[in-house]
Amino acid sequence: MEYDRPILNSNNVMRTCWKLINKELGKDHKNHGIQSVNINGRSTSNHQIIADAFNKHFTTIPDMINQNINANYYRIKTSVNNQNKLSYSLKCVFQNSFPSIKYHCTTTKEIENIIISFKSSDYFGYGDVPTKLLKLCSHFISSPLNDTYNRNLFMGVFPDRLKYAIIRPLLNKDNENYISNYRQISILTSFKKFLKK
Repeated sequence: MEYDRPILNSNNVMRTCWKLINKELGKDHKNHGIQSVNINGRSTSNHQIIADAFNKHFTTIPDMINQNINANYYRIKTSVNNQNKLSYSLKCVFQNSFPSIKYHCTTTKEIENIIISFKSSDYFGYGDVPTKLLKLCSHFISSPLNDTYNRNLFMGVFPDRLKYAIIRPLLNKDNENYISNYRQISILTSFKKFLKK
């Protein structure tokens, strides 16, 4: 009886059920922020130091990946036995030119259908526009959005403002005191989702 009321009054029954199940299992994932982490062998709870450490950690990951790609490429190029076709690195693959792509104009109806397919929520990323608001005004904004996205496709320009994201650390492993146990998630603006579709 205790759970009937929240389930019956819910707009999203499945989400509500999982919240109740996780609560009963002791997996109530309320985000209270990261209280402390271990940096260079010392625990700190200073939020500015924690934010700087996460920023440094997440910005060094692409450099590490790039170094691994370069090392693998050099190893493949200098190895005596180059017959192993499975040892291609990303650098080898991207040296080839890409085939040409033919773009077809999107339509206002396609844009409206994409907006309608979004999950209704008050949650929003960079840009402060929740998807619930987009769905409410889809008939009014689909035409200007269609024009903007078609122009972007044919000019081959991805708007700079849509490249911004809010980066959040998400615990990937058990121990929450070590920065290396977190991975980053990017919270994008709602408008970027159109270009992904």
